[in-house]
Amino acid sequence: MHHLNSHRTLALLVVLIVGIVGGASATAAIMRSGTPVREVLAQSTNPQGGDGRTLYLQRVTIPGNTPLAAHTHAGTQIAAITTGVLRYTVLKGKPVKVLRPNALGTKPDVIRTIKAGETYDVKAGYSVIEPAGTAHQVEVIGATAVVIYVASLLTTGEPVSTPYIDIDMS
Repeated sequence: MHHLNSHRTLALLVVLIVGIVGGASATAAIMRSGTPVREVLAQSTNPQGGDGRTLYLQRVTIPGNTPLAAHTHAGTQIAAITTGVLRYTVLKGKPVKVLRPNALGTKPDVIRTIKAGETYDVKAGYSVIEPAGTAHQVEVIGATAVVIYVASLLTTGEPVSTPYIDIDMS
């Protein structure tokens, strides 16, 4: 019986290693292609106080020198940039706040408010608060990939983001 368990353990270990290496290779291939990688780290449907909504925690990795198309989010997002520099442009909607931790370790300081028509380079260590429906676009500045941790509260079933097309009939 011990012999059989050893073979099962070894087989499971091989599958795990192949999965990890394969996943890392797939992620590396995607990164080389200039496509962002979005990983859902946790999610909760109908969290307390959020009936009919889903709360997400995601890690988004955007390769260096990569622009993302203009888009909106149906719910509020809070995003912390951990590496790289993200050029952030608000196209339309409510302003986006840029925050940084303060020396006291309490509520972060608002260092900038990006209004429609404005652009700001958000550096590693800073965070942004994106109001629902605000149209924006981002671009990674430089060769260093940007890694962002994103918390989103969306109506259950809503997409994480929606492409934004400005149709101004004036």
